[in-house]
Amino acid sequence: MMDQVSPPNWADAAYLRLSDDQRAEQKQRVLDTSPYADEFWVFGFGSLMWNPGVETVAQQTATVDAFERKFHIWSTVGRGTKENPGLGCCLEHTGGSCRGLAFSTHMDNLESDLDYLWGREMGSGIYIPTWVQVKFDDDEGTKKIALTVVVDKDHVQYAGPMPVEQMAAYMSGACGKYGKCRDYLANTIDAMAKMGDSDPMLDDLLALIDAG
Repeated sequence: MMDQVSPPNWADAAYLRLSDDQRAEQKQRVLDTSPYADEFWVFGFGSLMWNPGVETVAQQTATVDAFERKFHIWSTVGRGTKENPGLGCCLEHTGGSCRGLAFSTHMDNLESDLDYLWGREMGSGIYIPTWVQVKFDDDEGTKKIALTVVVDKDHVQYAGPMPVEQMAAYMSGACGKYGKCRDYLANTIDAMAKMGDSDPMLDDLLALIDAG
């Protein structure tokens, strides 16, 4: 049986907020290691699938190997609070695979687009910016190197696996600056379905939440 999981005591925990300098250093490392001079790809596995938030040049359903989509991080800002945390989506190194959305950005807007993405996704340091190989769902099986974010399992926000019933209990009433945790889950499932993908565990989780 899977163990129950409790959130940390946020008052005592070393809850990280990356400084402007730290985020700037991260972004510069990404720019310095970009594999292409004339294009820039991002791989989204959560809200970026239905709301990239930046103007895209191209979008393509794609798969990344060795990682899976998991709802394994505490959400204390976007879709929860420290008093009533929800669970957020992360990309976790598991040896499996994850289907999501790869999109390319306008090179002329790259730095401002990265500023936006860092402000949206990289506030606490729970995510590690990582270059991964993605394979497009096209006839040629096109492969590109794309930027994504991988969860830091040593971060205080990492919740890890827990029973689905406990996940439902945390997510059912959680709400933050970007909306309800339940709606985030439903939007993720819907975006996956539009790609011809599904995860029975996530379907069961949503059903438990909606059943009350």
